[in-house]
Amino acid sequence: SILFGYGHYYKGASGVIDSGFAGLILGTAYMLAGRNLWASILAHGFIDTFGIIDAFFGWSN
Repeated sequence: SILFGYGHYYKGASGVIDSGFAGLILGTAYMLAGRNLWASILAHGFIDTFGIIDAFFGWSN
């Protein structure tokens, strides 16, 4: 999760922290799914999809 967060350094400090936390969640999903990478891929897709919907409708500023 640290590397995942660091990979998003272009988002600034809050982006690194947010992405690191998301990496922790995705890593936990990976382990809980019996090391099935598709669980993390699907979760990441949901996160990105809701982010796009949020940006489109302007729900967060």
